[in-house]
Amino acid sequence: MIKVAVVGVGHLGKEHARLYAALPDVELVGVVDILQPRAEEIAGLYKTAPFTDYRQILDKVDAVTLAVPTTDHGRIGVDLLEHGVDVLIEKPIATSIEEAQVLIDAAARNDRVLQVGHVERFNPVVAAAREAATRPQFFEIHRLAAFSPRSLDIDVVLDLMIHDIDIVLSLVPARVREVRAVGIPVLSQKPDIANARVEFEDGCVANFTASRVSFEKTRKLRFFQPHDYISVDYASQTGIMVSLRMGRVVERKLEPPNEEPLKLELQAFSECVRKRGKPAVSGEDGLRALDLATSINAAIAERLVLR
Repeated sequence: MIKVAVVGVGHLGKEHARLYAALPDVELVGVVDILQPRAEEIAGLYKTAPFTDYRQILDKVDAVTLAVPTTDHGRIGVDLLEHGVDVLIEKPIATSIEEAQVLIDAAARNDRVLQVGHVERFNPVVAAAREAATRPQFFEIHRLAAFSPRSLDIDVVLDLMIHDIDIVLSLVPARVREVRAVGIPVLSQKPDIANARVEFEDGCVANFTASRVSFEKTRKLRFFQPHDYISVDYASQTGIMVSLRMGRVVERKLEPPNEEPLKLELQAFSECVRKRGKPAVSGEDGLRALDLATSINAAIAERLVLR
């Protein structure tokens, strides 16, 4: 049995606790939250122990989900890794490139697993689209959500857009050539809506739009490649592929078995911990996504200053 804990059981961390409690060959030995009533509530739901300080579980676990605010990822993550604990760290990996590299170095130095929680990688329809991808040349991506006060320590690029940044980077091997972006604060002190145009050295272009001040919820990705158009709806886990084959237009639905992406993510992490393998989404993957997100935010900041 792999002994795990969840550090931070707010909006997302409590879902990690729920799924760990149900996974075979995994023992949820505790949940940690600085708010004692919340720690006790979640611990009661899943018949485990509550803690208010992550240091209380260092000698009790093999692995941890770290779902605290992004500003605490570096400090707590490095301490966990230095104490021999494997870590699944929620996205974004850190608040800065330097902090992300410190986490990666700590994992390597202590021979620990460091996986980053880019959960859309485990969405079954994204996996189906990845199998169909050959040489994507143009992306159009929209991720719109209602306003929530839970992630105001970061902007909309690090909060929402980074999901799609990671997916595009996993499909495009080329380096980034140019970044253009605009964004504005609406209901918080940081950009709440943003649009970015990213051009890669192989000529591929990706247009990202992300908003956390919308009335409708939308999570859709479309991309074009020679002879193919592929459209994916993250939420419904369905998609369509339209292709030109032998002079004929052929349509094929992407309808993989519907599964909970977060469950698949935790299964992959626990298996990686058990077999000491390479994580599906490594610290280096998280760093690459953060690097592009940082460039997008720099472009947004430059436009805001010019205004």
